[in-house]
Amino acid sequence: RKKQEWFEKFHWFLTSSGLLAIGGRDATSNEILVKKHTEFNDFIFHTDIAGSPFFILKEGRSKSTEQDLKEVAQTTASYSAAWKLGVGSTDVYQVKPEQVTKEAQTGEYLGKGSFMVRGKKNYFRNTELEVAIGVDKQGRIMAGALSAIQKHCKQYAVVKQGDQKKSDIAKQLSHKFGIDSNTIMPTIPTGDSTITSVHG
Repeated sequence: RKKQEWFEKFHWFLTSSGLLAIGGRDATSNEILVKKHTEFNDFIFHTDIAGSPFFILKEGRSKSTEQDLKEVAQTTASYSAAWKLGVGSTDVYQVKPEQVTKEAQTGEYLGKGSFMVRGKKNYFRNTELEVAIGVDKQGRIMAGALSAIQKHCKQYAVVKQGDQKKSDIAKQLSHKFGIDSNTIMPTIPTGDSTITSVHG
């Protein structure tokens, strides 16, 4: 393995058409992602429930297909608090970077990783929770919507909400992929899961 790319510190995957999607793993990385790594040509995704990553689709504004947008919406939903709550689907919205600001309304305070979103939101309603975790050609662990992971990874597993601990899922995938379970852990949504299928 060559050295890690900057985006590997976050949730990340390549969409079906090859665009980079990156998401926060916690409040701190949400903050860094929106402030440092978001440009005019990107799209930003978030869910309506508290405890959601911000996902950025790089160059989404000029290059994304409807499929790409759906893939990022599904991944945003899957890494939100909805997984742990056992909710099978949730609403995700997509906005432009200029709609997201750190300026709160008078008398309000925004904590770390929180932002105000102004203006019209493009909604992906009842987005199903499911994540595929795979190993790409360069040996990197990539996790996101199944259609995207299938495109870039020969070896992958599909994970849904279930009754097994995150650490148990990591051990099973570590065994299947031959990759350290600590590397896999951050790609598994927080909450109980089950592996529904393995390919490759």
